[in-house]
Amino acid sequence: MRIAINCRMLIPDKLEGIGWFTYELVKRMIRNHPEDTFILLFDRKPPDELLKHPNVIKLHSFPQARHPLLFKWWFDYSVPSMLKKQNADIFVSPDGFNSGRLKIPSYLIIHDIAWHHYPDFIKANHLRYYRNNIPKFISNATGLGTVSEFSRTDIAEKFELNPSAIDVVYNGCRTIFKPLPEAAKQMVRKEWGITQPYFVFTGSIHPRKNGVNLLRAYHHFRLRSHLTHSLVFAGRKAWEAELFEKELQNSPFRKQILVTGYIEDNQMASLLGAAEALVYPSLFEGFGVPLLEAMNVEIPIITSNVSSLPEVAGNAALLTDPKNPQDIGTAMYKLAKTPELREKLIENGKKQRLKFNWDRSAAQLYENIEKTVLRSKRN
Repeated sequence: MRIAINCRMLIPDKLEGIGWFTYELVKRMIRNHPEDTFILLFDRKPPDELLKHPNVIKLHSFPQARHPLLFKWWFDYSVPSMLKKQNADIFVSPDGFNSGRLKIPSYLIIHDIAWHHYPDFIKANHLRYYRNNIPKFISNATGLGTVSEFSRTDIAEKFELNPSAIDVVYNGCRTIFKPLPEAAKQMVRKEWGITQPYFVFTGSIHPRKNGVNLLRAYHHFRLRSHLTHSLVFAGRKAWEAELFEKELQNSPFRKQILVTGYIEDNQMASLLGAAEALVYPSLFEGFGVPLLEAMNVEIPIITSNVSSLPEVAGNAALLTDPKNPQDIGTAMYKLAKTPELREKLIENGKKQRLKFNWDRSAAQLYENIEKTVLRSKRN
């Protein structure tokens, strides 16, 4: 097969959720199928060493698609132009966007429809674009996938689809997330100037991630427990962080709260591995990769009882109401005061993480692509 893949989220040194998903799956498909040609499409010039294999063709075309008008231009004009001479069998889009001007089948992976559930957290021009175009993308697609059973049901209900027509391709966990020996944990705490056990949140700080309620939960935990655990936000402030910043500055425990800003992936893995627990009270997730990362560094989890998070967490987490800071704070108290509960969640996480594997997901995605091409030929 000649497989064209949208790789615009593959930005070296700036990979986040969908970027890592794309990289890990594409890397494995390229390696496992040398008989196929993979045509990787970028909206900027990719480094020569990125996914450098004999069966790879890398193409790039401007403009950089980071704005609704540029989305349309890149997908409807640049992508068809790049593919004009490539004789591709299928266009695969891991970020869920599609082109309306392709004459070959397309396979989309829509990670979630958070924009539908929390429209106030999306820029107005992006929200209009999603509302106007995602139904068209789905209608034009030959095959459709997502990253959790929750998202499969959610997308099917929203767009009146048969859930069986949507494949589930889970995320995996990168190998840098692994348990730390006690000596390494002590070095991490020393490096960051953390003198007490700490709870950690990982990822970008914006309203859907619910950082304000985590700060309030921490306040409740400190007042109730009389313990001196710290709280670490390991990630950058993304957008609409004003309320978070105000809550942070007003906290009586401000000196025990660390906000790292953007950090490298190895630092993220180390901060997570040295923590007492991950606290991830997100309001909505299509998957929730930090939960899987916590299972792999072998720390317990506190997370939300909504969206895909219970599915990913299994019995490796304490589930809480993300809109109730006292509920989150109480879970923090239970973990800090009950070592045997902490150990039980860690052991449960070792079993739960086996459900999520990049190799298995890459094989599944390739099979889905094959089926989509065959179905298109029959039709």
